Amino acid sequence: MTLTPDPMETLKRNAMNLILWVMALGGAIATLLHLLEGKAHIISLILPPMTVVVCLSLLLYLNRYPQAIYLTIKIALGWVGFIILFPEYFFVIEALVNPEKKLVDILPPITSGIFLLTTGMVVFLRSRSLARQAFWLWIVTAAPVVSYLIFHPQELQTPRGMDLMLALAPAMAINLSLILFYVRLQDAIDKLHIERLHLTEVSEKDALTKAFNRGAGERILQTLIDKPAQKIGIILCDIDRFKRINDTYGHLLGDRVLQLFAQSCQANLRKQDTLIRWGGEEFLIVVSGDDELELEQLAERLRQVIAELQIPEVGKITASFGIASLRSQENIIDLFARADRALYQAKGLGRDRVVRS
Repeated sequence: MTLTPDPMETLKRNAMNLILWVMALGGAIATLLHLLEGKAHIISLILPPMTVVVCLSLLLYLNRYPQAIYLTIKIALGWVGFIILFPEYFFVIEALVNPEKKLVDILPPITSGIFLLTTGMVVFLRSRSLARQAFWLWIVTAAPVVSYLIFHPQELQTPRGMDLMLALAPAMAINLSLILFYVRLQDAIDKLHIERLHLTEVSEKDALTKAFNRGAGERILQTLIDKPAQKIGIILCDIDRFKRINDTYGHLLGDRVLQLFAQSCQANLRKQDTLIRWGGEEFLIVVSGDDELELEQLAERLRQVIAELQIPEVGKITASFGIASLRSQENIIDLFARADRALYQAKGLGRDRVVRS
């Protein structure tokens, strides 16, 4: 079974590869310049080469484990946040401890990095957590510098002081408002997308079994995976020895077996579960909100229902089931691969059984 890779995930992976290469190059250039400077601060001598190491390590990790794109994004954004916040807090404390030093003179440029970080969050993070994370980023970045400048009005009145105050207070507030607008807009778009899926449901159903067809099923599952607020699992099931049924009783009875199989499964599923005809005698059930044990219990219940099913002229049939729950940082291809292996293991163990990946 083959699945088309998610184009959005591929786009994010390519973008992250480019960003990491640019960050590594920038860190290397900054390291060289600070070494040539001769009197660079110790922070300037440590953070740029560490950035090179972190970025190159993430590049190697991402190319070896492409499915770990979201973990790579979180680590990269976390590192960017660290190289912005650590120098900021360090120099604020240094200016407080040593009155001879002025923050406006010793604080390196940070505002451009903050806006780049928030842009990266908008591009790469899912909207469910974006607004909250952007708000806390604003608080932890603006609070120390703004508080310092309020209590040091002489520094606030300098051009650098005014620039920092405007960038970290009103400008960041406007940026946060735009992020909140983006989050609500994205939620509205997602809702419209789900409604569109329901409206086109009729054209996306398998004509024989009335289950979703494979194309519609892939899109529904990908939509659920892209919003991992709840647990997601899949049950891959296959009617045992279906070819023998077709060869013995003919394709008309074979079609009837498929119809009764789908009806029996659908009658034992909840409203939020989705039955998909994956191909031939193979069906997929997408289950949301259940843990692995509940998923296995549902598959076992379906297996028993099918085993007790009496079909005129054919008699009893059985089915094999492979189940898998979505793991952290896992994509749709890896999820299906595990369920597929579990299904074939169930076949190899004698059929009419449930195997959990």
